Amino acid sequence: MRINDSLRRGLRDGLPIGIAVGSLGVVFGVLALEAGLTGWITVLASIIVISGAAQFALVGLAGAGVVPILVATTGLALRHVPMSAKMSDLLRDRPRRTRFAMAWVLVDETFGLTLAAADRGESDVVSYKAAADILLYGGWVTGTLVGVVIGDRVDPAAWGAEVFFALLFVGLAAPLIRHRWDTAVMMLAVAAVFAGAEWLPSAWQITAAATAAAGIGALLPDE
Repeated sequence: MRINDSLRRGLRDGLPIGIAVGSLGVVFGVLALEAGLTGWITVLASIIVISGAAQFALVGLAGAGVVPILVATTGLALRHVPMSAKMSDLLRDRPRRTRFAMAWVLVDETFGLTLAAADRGESDVVSYKAAADILLYGGWVTGTLVGVVIGDRVDPAAWGAEVFFALLFVGLAAPLIRHRWDTAVMMLAVAAVFAGAEWLPSAWQITAAATAAAGIGALLPDE
């Protein structure tokens, strides 16, 4: 099997994600301008940060001060610890520079695709993830730029923007659920989100749910 085959599959599987993330990028660009961010700062954030959740949190907390923004973004960023640990395990035989490159675009969408591909026995996980990352990154930055350009001519609420994230993650989770233990971990994550909503800041709820579910999942037997 040639490396190009893995690259091709990554492009194929990443295309829907790139389109969906591009749409979210448009919404982010519009909301960022409404929140008072300049156009160049908005686009630069998408180029460098590459985190829709953190960037939307930044927009929602614009003007709230440095401390709330740091608390929110730190809570969201902590979920990358278990994600990077899993990715390191998948790439344990690759050179360090390759692992660093794969860590640059470490986002939920292509992370989920890569896990599913590795579970299917993908021959070259690096090429697969790189292809999917390129489409996601290009879609996110391009979408942000479009959002900045069109500005207030678009109403994100009319798009149903509030359900984009939920639908995207449901679509990513579905192919990964193959055994009863996968279902158990998913239900634990959902329960942890609702429980965390009672006493944790909103930005920390995803991280808390992921940590709780990952911890329980690690204790469950393999099938």
